[in-house]
Order: sequence, then C-alpha cells, then structure tokens
Amino acid sequence: MATLISETAPQYRVRPARGNEIGELQNIDLASATLFRGTGLIDFGPLGEPTQPIPEDRLRRGFGDGLIWVAVDDREELVGFALCSDRGEDLYLDQLSVLPRHGRRGIGARLVRRCLQEAEARAFKRVSLSTFRKVPWNGPFYRKLGFREVPVWRLQDWQEEIRELQRTTMDVRLRCFMQRKVKRGR
Repeated sequence: MATLISETAPQYRVRPARGNEIGELQNIDLASATLFRGTGLIDFGPLGEPTQPIPEDRLRRGFGDGLIWVAVDDREELVGFALCSDRGEDLYLDQLSVLPRHGRRGIGARLVRRCLQEAEARAFKRVSLSTFRKVPWNGPFYRKLGFREVPVWRLQDWQEEIRELQRTTMDVRLRCFMQRKVKRGR
C-alpha cells in the first residue's frame, strides 16, 4: 500500500531585514513588478522586463533606521519585504513587495501589520503610502486593511514632493495617497 505524502503549505514569519540581503530584496522588488505587466502602469523598457530595482541606498537607509522587515518561509527563504521611512508624524510605507509565487497568502497583510505595530511603538500618528488606486493588489488591498484615501488638496509637502517624482515615470492621476491612523501618535 502506497503512502501518500502530503505537502503542507509553507509557514511564514516576519523579521527585521539583514544588511547582507540587499540583492535578494532587489530581486523580490523586480519579481513583484512583473505583476504589472500588461497593465500599462509601469514602463518595462524595450526588453519587456522591469529595469530598475529599488535603489541600494534606500534599502541601506531602511536598515539604518530599523524600518525594513522581511517575510521568510519555513526554509528561511525571503519571500517579501516592507520598507518604511520616517516622515515626521507619519511612518511612510515606501515599498511593499512579495514574490508572485507566494502571493495571495496573507504575506503582504502581515508585513503591513508589522509596519502598523512599529508606527504604534514609535508613536507615529499615521501610516501613509502611495499606490495605484484601482489595481486589486494596491488600493483595494490597502482599503481592506483600514487605509483611506487622502484627498489631493490635503497632501502634505513631503507627499507633494513624492507625487512630483512619480509624475516623471507614471500617470499620477491613477495613483493616490492613503493613510491609516495609529492608536497612539506623536
């Protein structure tokens, strides 16, 4: 009689990122960008591949500030990350990326919850982010996690600066800033 071997779904956990993981984080960022293929929202260049990973200096700044976390599977393989930055009263979620083959398993939500915990621990008033308004794994995903869109006329100066930078590579009319209040704040 044959024994059936049942493959169990991997278990994931979130931990602080390590300085020697920059290359892996950049690879995750590039892989997650492929989800946008065919949407017309990101320029994939002449070869049809994402061309620029998140810059190393932004990742290093996240390490220095203690504001970058990774999701790992039960084999310690990196499968996603969240990078934040301090924007005064706001903790800004600069980047959330998950490997597509590990998508739709709650990893992104776990990483966002880790950011919210850190914002509470550091007494930020809000967690803010910028995202595509209608892409299912962007705006609708964050709305399910309690984030609300910020009207353009209420953007802070630093958000306006980000919006102007984004304008050089994408249609900002399709994007929005969202925020979620933190239980305790600065």
